[in-house]
Amino acid sequence: MLSRIANNLYWMGRYFERAEHLARYTKEIYFSSLDAPILEAYDRRFVLESMLYMAGIFDMKNINEKDVLHKIGFDRNNPHSIISSITSGRENARGAQNIISAELWEAINKYYHKINSFSEDVFLSTGLYDFSQVIIEQSSVVRGKIRSTLLHDETWAIILLGTHIERAIQTIRIINSKLNDILKIEQSGYSVNDLSFEWTTLLRCTESFDMNRKYYGSIPCKEEVLEFLILNQLCPRSIHYSLISIKEYLSKVSKKNSLEIDSSSIEFQIGKLCAHYEYLTIDEIKDDIYSLLNFTLGQLRNISSNFEQKYLYN
Repeated sequence: MLSRIANNLYWMGRYFERAEHLARYTKEIYFSSLDAPILEAYDRRFVLESMLYMAGIFDMKNINEKDVLHKIGFDRNNPHSIISSITSGRENARGAQNIISAELWEAINKYYHKINSFSEDVFLSTGLYDFSQVIIEQSSVVRGKIRSTLLHDETWAIILLGTHIERAIQTIRIINSKLNDILKIEQSGYSVNDLSFEWTTLLRCTESFDMNRKYYGSIPCKEEVLEFLILNQLCPRSIHYSLISIKEYLSKVSKKNSLEIDSSSIEFQIGKLCAHYEYLTIDEIKDDIYSLLNFTLGQLRNISSNFEQKYLYN
């Protein structure tokens, strides 16, 4: 496969995953504030700052709702906005149109046109929920077409490799953002017992609330939620699950077995990171979650950079 085509496939997977996570986080944070039991801490500025933190936007001086929603959702000059990510995903898919299925291209094209026909004025006034739902639903359709209409070969593996690298990164960003919210609430004088709503919101931001409730059978609390989203190997939104998936899809691209892997290779890097997670317990990390998340984020960026250098730029 040409490195140019591989680059298109990889970034197609990343951009669509990025758009979905940002859309879901924005929707859940915005609407959960309407039911929040801690009304004093959950004012409008608190909500908008949480959205900006997740989106990695720290340079807005005058924070108001319409400007924040525009910056995150419809600002084409912001390369990380939702609409920019979907547009970039579609352009990368166009570059690889000859080797993806007609059904996948049709789903991506429909997704792109649905979003671009959405009125920004409606989005900024009453349309945040509908806009986000379109993204979440169309993302599911695209994922379904990737898994059900492509040969499970190198093409498929590169797309899903990009998808899971981005999913792990976005899950880390979501956890970091919600931990930042919770820290603010704690500093306002509320006790740990007042925070179950915040842990529920974090689960909803990662589409994991129902499965967490099924797995633990209890009201969400810090230890169980963080264990589920960071260490659980069965939760498809957890960091550990994404790391295992990255390792699996990378092996399909590189076609190396364990005896061919040396300590300087990308395969060794992701294997070592997976092994690190394999034997972690929540008791070891619960008092210093940020260190693990920042370490993992750094490792993922190195793995992504090394993968790009080896497979996408030659």
